[in-house]
Amino acid sequence: MPARILKHLGDHALATAALVLSLLALAGSSYAAFTISGSQIRNHTIDPVKLNPKLIAGNVRAWAVVRPDGRLIAGGGGPRVIAAGNPGEYEIRWRVRVTRRCATMATIDSASSPPTETIAGGRFTVGYTVAASNSVHFSVSSVQTYNQQGSPTPLGFDLVVLC
Repeated sequence: MPARILKHLGDHALATAALVLSLLALAGSSYAAFTISGSQIRNHTIDPVKLNPKLIAGNVRAWAVVRPDGRLIAGGGGPRVIAAGNPGEYEIRWRVRVTRRCATMATIDSASSPPTETIAGGRFTVGYTVAASNSVHFSVSSVQTYNQQGSPTPLGFDLVVLC
């Protein structure tokens, strides 16, 4: 029996060595994670920007849930939605102050959008959005919704402004 184990290990020497080394690496990093304190970190190895909560934390400044026809379902920050002339193009004006340090993100809201794709007998809303804050008036966000082929299409969306 021991001969069979040794032959197997010999035949798989590279895999065995990799397994042993990965176990040692995991054990070493786990040990380091639990035994190194802040006083043991060398000076200047962590930049102040990594510890500044103003730069690493954010909050939701404004948000909106919008139907494909541009009607506001719900929102925070005083959103006012204007459906632009082109299909799937929207402008959202906020009553709260939005600065250039804020990020604007949007996703398709399949609950309020019509199905755009039939897959395996089921109908699904498939598409994507492009959202941005106006470079001059940051309290204005623009959203464009597209179907899965990339054609501008009126779809519902969820929008958030993080600062």
